Amino acid sequence: MNVLRLLREPRWLRGLAVAVLIALVCCVLGRWQWHRRAERLAANAPLVQNYDDAPVDVGSVLPAGRQVPAERVWTPVRVTGRYAPEATVLVRNRPRGDEFGYEVLVPFVLADGTALVVDRGWLPAGDDSSAPDAVPAPPAGQVSVTARLRQWEDDKRGRVPTGQVASIAADAVARAVAEGSPATGAPVLLGGYAVLAAEDPSPVDVPAPAARPAVDEGPHLAYTVQWFGFALTALVVWGVAGRRELAARAEAAVGTGGTTVGTGPGDAVGGEPAPGARAPRGLPARRRRREGVDEAAEDAELDAAHGR
Repeated sequence: MNVLRLLREPRWLRGLAVAVLIALVCCVLGRWQWHRRAERLAANAPLVQNYDDAPVDVGSVLPAGRQVPAERVWTPVRVTGRYAPEATVLVRNRPRGDEFGYEVLVPFVLADGTALVVDRGWLPAGDDSSAPDAVPAPPAGQVSVTARLRQWEDDKRGRVPTGQVASIAADAVARAVAEGSPATGAPVLLGGYAVLAAEDPSPVDVPAPAARPAVDEGPHLAYTVQWFGFALTALVVWGVAGRRELAARAEAAVGTGGTTVGTGPGDAVGGEPAPGARAPRGLPARRRRREGVDEAAEDAELDAAHGR
């Protein structure tokens, strides 16, 4: 059975057009999910490649006046200098699990006077939710820090209390650092921030450290397979429906395509003329003899039927 024969019928041609349209839309959505997966994999690549590397000097990765390159995100760097706790900045709206809290940012001043903003960890909100109950102080004096580089976040506009920001954005953090810095002026911030990994000396009381990010490509691969599966299903459904239609037509033709027997007036079962009925014209009389009747009787019956 050739299903394509149905394309000569407008109803089935329209059905195929709808199936093809559905398949095309599903393919577009499948390609979109595939590209989303590729973007997620590209975003995860620096984490996979850099997170466990040995620390390098920050100047080799992040020179003054430059931004953190995308391919060097999560690179561990080693810096020596001092914290500027007076310019501590809190990042609002940083939940962990079901608990609301803050990230703690502290500028780390290097020997050349520039500063690397260090995210020292997370603190839960205090009793009034406007700030943590207490912010642990960083180590005083000369400190060695190992941290992993991150790019600045997008700026989130909004009114926030002094010393707080809505996101770890360059301009917002620079303003907050300047507000907390002494009159001598705020340090020049490097083109990114860093998530604390270790510091020496290490204080006893510290914010909760950042957990290692999970490498997750999301559900995009599964969605890709689903959309392409839907595209194939749309075409298969049309094909199956067409085959069933042709099979039904073939079955109907078999049921009505044979010679109709015993449907004329006066016909008996099996196609023999009923008694007194006129035999079909053009057929020899001898071919219409009935079994069990002698030839003379049959001739007499035929003569009587013809009025002889």
